[in-house]
Amino acid sequence: MEKEDLDLDVKPAGNKDLWLFLIVIDMVLLCVFGFFVYQRLSNSVFHTSGTQDGVAVEEEVVQEVAPESEVISVAAEPEIVTPVVVQEEAVVEIKPAPQPEIKPVETIVQEVITEEAPAEKKVSVTVTANAKSKYRRVTFRWFGEGKKVQIVSGFTMSKPQALTKKGDHWETTLSILPGTYKFLYIIDGVNQKDPYSPEKDGRSVVIID
Repeated sequence: MEKEDLDLDVKPAGNKDLWLFLIVIDMVLLCVFGFFVYQRLSNSVFHTSGTQDGVAVEEEVVQEVAPESEVISVAAEPEIVTPVVVQEEAVVEIKPAPQPEIKPVETIVQEVITEEAPAEKKVSVTVTANAKSKYRRVTFRWFGEGKKVQIVSGFTMSKPQALTKKGDHWETTLSILPGTYKFLYIIDGVNQKDPYSPEKDGRSVVIID
């Protein structure tokens, strides 16, 4: 009876140790499992939050960079430069007044005399009346150059009449009836008009009253 009692006492002690061992193992396994579950959950939680934070940060960066991109695009536009027209000032060249030509006093006096004193008109035809005769004494004078001087007209019957050299001119006196006559001088064989008498139809004219 004692042996049986001893066996009965021993068996429960062994079972107790086994149960304790199993409980310890279960606790260890639970701890390990719980650790892995905790680690997984923590990784997933931290990873998700990190991802969300990362996305949020990236969005914030994009929002901040957007204005800069706009500024860059505006700056990239070609700048229209308005040309500035510079008006050149007119340069006025001042030239000295031309100096008057200085002439000798004699030359000036001679020019003044020449301008103020026109050439004197010479009397080339002189008519003298005769109360006792109807003819007039008419004297013709040639003041030009020549070696042989003649006069021809209707009062000479178209025959040349010679003039005589007297000082600085040639001269002749004829008796002519009153009237209007055309005449020419013949100077060394060339017909010439009297420069001091009226002219008509290419000849000189004399009016005898």
